[in-house]
Amino acid sequence: MTASISIDDNRANQCYLVGSFSLEPRHEAVAGLQELERLCRAAGLRPVGGEVVRVRAPQPALYLGTGQADRIIAAAADADAAMVVFDRALSPMQLRNWGRRSRLEVYDRHAVILEIFASRARTREAQLQVELARAEYAQSHLAGMWQHLSRQGGGSRLARGEGEKQIEMDRRQLARRVQRAKAALVRVSRQRELRRRRRDGMRRVALVGYTNAGKSSLMNRLTSSGVRAADQLFATLDPTTRRLYLSPEETVLLSDTVGFVRRLPPELIEAFHSTLEEVTEADLLLIVVDAADPRAAESLETTRSVLDSIGAGEIPAILVLNKIDAVDPDGELPDPAATVGLNSDILAEVRTSARDGTGIDTLRELIAEALTGDD
Repeated sequence: MTASISIDDNRANQCYLVGSFSLEPRHEAVAGLQELERLCRAAGLRPVGGEVVRVRAPQPALYLGTGQADRIIAAAADADAAMVVFDRALSPMQLRNWGRRSRLEVYDRHAVILEIFASRARTREAQLQVELARAEYAQSHLAGMWQHLSRQGGGSRLARGEGEKQIEMDRRQLARRVQRAKAALVRVSRQRELRRRRRDGMRRVALVGYTNAGKSSLMNRLTSSGVRAADQLFATLDPTTRRLYLSPEETVLLSDTVGFVRRLPPELIEAFHSTLEEVTEADLLLIVVDAADPRAAESLETTRSVLDSIGAGEIPAILVLNKIDAVDPDGELPDPAATVGLNSDILAEVRTSARDGTGIDTLRELIAEALTGDD
């Protein structure tokens, strides 16, 4: 359970999770389902059961076969769940068919992540970005999603704050909503660009990595700033920039921005484009990995995939294995870069602990060396 969300025992919050696999190993689907559980808890939901099913041939109507679907619906009913959540993106037709067949609320992974972002947005820019992403998601799912939700009086748990207004909104209204959000974001983006121009001449370093890898805590250690850091998914949505002292002769700008996750919804990548410019315009990246995470290699692979998708894959990088204080002292420290074959793309590797300060001075020295070598 995340610290900032209080989950009550109301049945409306209870969900049954479904993961699936086809050609990939089953254990990957199990790991995905475990992450979906964390995402659901971060969204204020309470998982009460779940399973992983094998899909030999995806079906257009339900993605799963009818026999599998009926068995999952029965399992969800036995667990007293009010909704079913899939660890994959479902088409509008599949969402509609599942809603009709189960008489439950049915969501996919993208909807859950959008809800988390909505609950985390604090600044005007973040709220606009989430508004745009949710409106674009609603546009693409209008035919399928809102039809089965229209039966629910007052709306759905994952359409919090929208209710009947969202359900009854037609395509023209959604289009206007998207246009308004985009126009407002353009204005905010111009203000960000003005601030960026005032900083011209200073080198830029960006913290990137999987969500909850400790990026904000590292920024606090490196810059002695008071950036909000929390042990929760997507604690940081808004980019934060602070001055990082490297030597009497050089100070650079260090930026922290939104964390990544597997299969980040494309609507969010598009909506957060202006925020992610802090990454694409950096001179150096600090790729932060949770060293205590048994799936550190997969997290690093996801991070690199997102960096490639936003055009930041070629920026020089230092790999930061953070949270080493949480690693079993008798265990072997993972080498995620070697596991995914990225050693040649990394300038250096350092082990740190934002909690006790281990490796922070070494990291500062590596940053200085990397930027000097780039002159």
